[in-house]
Amino acid sequence: MKDKLILMMWVSGSGKTTLLTELLQTHSQLILVPSYTTRPMRKNEKNGRKYWHISPEEFQKFIDNWEFLEYALVHQKYYYGTKISEIQKAFGKWLTPITELDMHGLEKIKKDNKWIDYVSIFLDLSDDVMLDRIKMRWGIDQEEIDRRLASAQHERKLAKNYCDYVLDTDNTLLQNIQNINKLVKKILDE
Repeated sequence: MKDKLILMMWVSGSGKTTLLTELLQTHSQLILVPSYTTRPMRKNEKNGRKYWHISPEEFQKFIDNWEFLEYALVHQKYYYGTKISEIQKAFGKWLTPITELDMHGLEKIKKDNKWIDYVSIFLDLSDDVMLDRIKMRWGIDQEEIDRRLASAQHERKLAKNYCDYVLDTDNTLLQNIQNINKLVKKILDE
């Protein structure tokens, strides 16, 4: 597959980070396109690995210069966006870029994008499993949990209309890894 972007959307607690890491280790033709965000860097993060952490002013400059394929305000809190130049870099290396984004970002791509082929995957799970997984994380208060549950309800509705694939991640980690690998192999072989 040449010049097709893989877009991954998710609900909180769906195992996105683990599954994405597994995909990148299993499929050598995939390359992660880091998102740009105004969210502060977390303790174990390194700038440029999964995210480029930038100021709101820098983010606005990229918006003004039309440098994003998409961008969105996530959880009514921080901006995230995908820069076109990062995707072009991957294509220039004959690799398949994969990136994570919010459902609003996918809406924007579906509406405005005329130049790039893509396939979209939504990682879903039940509210009960989501709550269990979110509560295992340190430092997430009830207000943040409520915000993420509300976001998940909205994102699920959008995923039904916009995503090419919806993958249930209520399963065991091994089953989830097998399911995502099988799906991405199918996409890469198209």
